[in-house]
Amino acid sequence: MTEYPAVLIVGHGSRRPQAVDVLRGAALRMRQRLVNARVDVAFLEHGDPNFAAALASCYAAGVRRLVVIPFFLLPGVHVTADLPAEIASARRRFPGLQIVQADFLGGHPALGEVLCELFLDAAEASQWLQRKGI
Repeated sequence: MTEYPAVLIVGHGSRRPQAVDVLRGAALRMRQRLVNARVDVAFLEHGDPNFAAALASCYAAGVRRLVVIPFFLLPGVHVTADLPAEIASARRRFPGLQIVQADFLGGHPALGEVLCELFLDAAEASQWLQRKGI
């Protein structure tokens, strides 16, 4: 049987602890769905663990296949430059570790459906519309 890959969800981070809890909550929901996967989080700025520490923890636990998911809505510098550089550095540091970077969160087609749900929830809560047949 092939080793089940681990997941590292990487976000920007924030000085507000409640903000990083959003990413931790997403990781928890992933763990509940992907029961065979190790799911960890890391932050590029303003949060613990940072990418290098999270990756070292995964490697020390025996992870040899890792999918890195950028928890970003836009393909900014963190997604297009910083994270790929961190991954390249990790590949040199841990030559036995295979790492794949998934697409960033905002690039996923399901985001349009999520935006529609947010719109409908807000409009319905404001009593601006009712969801009959929507």
